[in-house]
Amino acid sequence: MISLNILKSLKQPLTIKNLDIKSYQLSYSLNRLSLGVDNIHLDVHISPQLYNSLKKTAFLLTVKHSRTEFFFKEYKKDLCDIEKESLKRICNDILLDGINKARVAREIQIDFLAQTALVKLFLEEIKCQYKNLVAKMEPLVRMYQLSPQHDQNDVFLIKEKLSEIKLHNNQIIRLVGKELFELLTDVNTRKLKDLRETHFSANDILPGFYLTNPLFHTNNPNDDFFLIEEYVLMGQRSEDIDNYKNVRSIIYKILGEIDLSSDHFIDEHSDTHERRLQEFNGIFEADNYVFDLLIMESDNIDRIINYIDSQEQYEKAMRAGEAKDILEKSKKQIKAQKNLLNLFYRKFKGSGLMRQIVAGFEMKRVYEKYCPPMSPRQIREFLVDFWTRISLRTQQKRFKTLYGNEFSLEPLLKTLKRIHHCSTKEKKHYLIQFLKQFSRYHRDLYNFRIIKDAMDSINHVTEEKIISLSRENHSLFEFLLPDEKVKEEKPIANHVIIKADIRGSISINITMRKMGLNPASLFSLNFFDPISAVLSEYGASKVFIEGDAIILSIFENEDREQMNYSVARACGLAIRILQIVRSYNEKNKENNLPALELGIGICYCQGAPTFLFDGNSKIMISQAINQADRMSSCDKMLRKIFKSQNDIFNLFVFENESEEMTDTAIDDSTYRYNVNGIELNEEGFNKLNQEINLQTFIYPSEHDEIVKLYTGKVPLANGNFQRIAIREAFIHKVNPSALDVAGKILKKYYEVCTHPNIYSLTDKQY
Repeated sequence: MISLNILKSLKQPLTIKNLDIKSYQLSYSLNRLSLGVDNIHLDVHISPQLYNSLKKTAFLLTVKHSRTEFFFKEYKKDLCDIEKESLKRICNDILLDGINKARVAREIQIDFLAQTALVKLFLEEIKCQYKNLVAKMEPLVRMYQLSPQHDQNDVFLIKEKLSEIKLHNNQIIRLVGKELFELLTDVNTRKLKDLRETHFSANDILPGFYLTNPLFHTNNPNDDFFLIEEYVLMGQRSEDIDNYKNVRSIIYKILGEIDLSSDHFIDEHSDTHERRLQEFNGIFEADNYVFDLLIMESDNIDRIINYIDSQEQYEKAMRAGEAKDILEKSKKQIKAQKNLLNLFYRKFKGSGLMRQIVAGFEMKRVYEKYCPPMSPRQIREFLVDFWTRISLRTQQKRFKTLYGNEFSLEPLLKTLKRIHHCSTKEKKHYLIQFLKQFSRYHRDLYNFRIIKDAMDSINHVTEEKIISLSRENHSLFEFLLPDEKVKEEKPIANHVIIKADIRGSISINITMRKMGLNPASLFSLNFFDPISAVLSEYGASKVFIEGDAIILSIFENEDREQMNYSVARACGLAIRILQIVRSYNEKNKENNLPALELGIGICYCQGAPTFLFDGNSKIMISQAINQADRMSSCDKMLRKIFKSQNDIFNLFVFENESEEMTDTAIDDSTYRYNVNGIELNEEGFNKLNQEINLQTFIYPSEHDEIVKLYTGKVPLANGNFQRIAIREAFIHKVNPSALDVAGKILKKYYEVCTHPNIYSLTDKQY
């Protein structure tokens, strides 16, 4: 009976359920962008300053990586570093212009185009500067030959250096490319990452590995040296069992035996964008696209078979005293991963691939000693094939004649011994590493072919005639530096008013005077002065101060190219104001001084405000000021009711049940509780949704009502970013005499949240 159960369990298909497998996503295309004047390519005009900076930097890096500093006295390490930093700043501004244009046009493909145009420009210039280096070296050889200042030894050295440069051209180009693309990646992922997340959804942003693709820097993706340095060594002949296609087919077959149903993985029968993309490019077999989506998400390899990492995490959780249900889930995950790894190991071993995989990793310590004259694949064949070893032993004498007595097989024989004594656990570890690197290669090959098609579709226009013609026909995509654009002062298009009102200022005034203290200094030092100090970070300015309240404004100009964040920055500023006041309150509490409480209203208004002048004083008139005043207010009765509650929300809006809410009656029909709360008007929320990318979350409320939250990143005027969270809630009807809730109406209100719990939740899920 027991044996039957065992057999039954063995027949059950393995599954990836509960392993959090994800589907690979790269929704890249330029198909919505208008073609240029030739009706074939996309016309792109990039800042001339970028061209000049790139030429200087690429040449200096070519000198550096070819080790020809001695022959080019203009090369200095400090100069090279300065040029790199200058290029980095220019690239930042060019890509920023691309993001700006993509945001204004609401077309993410413009951002894709800017990045791809830079990639193409970089790759072309790297090759161009390598040729430039060789062209400069050849006259130097002739000059050394003719100059009496140089002897035969000098001539020999420069000839040898020129031969070395030509022999290692691929390596030099690859090293220069990697360094330049690291610069570009640093700009893209560190400096501009937050800005992209501000405006675009995560699925629309090109991943960080887009610019770190090693295939950019080689003419032969099957080259042995390239593969062993960047990925894993694979066979190149059709009869090699470890060639790329054969390895891929084996993985397909293994995955075909596994139940791939998962909450986070793609449905096998869904017609996705990725599938259409693959079929269009003719890269992979359409029938196996589901497997490709799994393989190309390289983290999936760890999730499916890397029980070693899971075991370490489990042991850490045990030591940390995690809950039983979490530990039990980890144990199930480890068991599933072990079973899946065993399946992969059996299949790879049965196909004869494990010998090549183990040898490929073990030989990394020694292969450079033998290459040249041998190739990396010959080294591996020596380690896995008996007859190859016999053949190499017969050639050993000839190699010693050519390369001296240093050509010894001893390191290879020691490597062979390590392979023979390699345990099953070590082999499985190598298999995990192989599959991870193969996954990267599979993904990078796919991405490279797509991006290469895109680069081929781009025409870098530099002739003024073509630039003018394309610009006139509205088919030119220009990515320029700020000082290359024509600037003019634009009139105000829209504006935002922020009113921060101190609660109970009269009571504070009386209390402090009884204590013999100055209430004016309390308000000035704890409220007005520190707020004034941060206004420039948000692009805000004071409208006026009225007693215990401050009114601020942020303007938008009539400029489609300008990134307007008026509402987003107003929300960030309101949060900052409350943070400032709370920090001073903590100090005041220690000194027995009264704490300040605020109510803040933010009102966005389309159109410009009206300005009057009283002598030299400019006076603003706007309906937004009146609305912000109402939104920052607090009903006395509601203040008494909510005073004892310590909720994470600080704003609640109600309507008189006996009146219908209209724009004209809103003064009389609404009641607010707003103590240390921030209210944003509905028009402001709609505008915020256009300014930055907002993600939606559901907050786990203790009550039956669902609390919907929106969160996003706000770019500040000083280049920093601030996260904001907005709560959407329904206005409830109340009985004005008893303030009993009688129901809710369809109209909503919006609170800018400040409680740390809100941000802890959104940060985890963002």
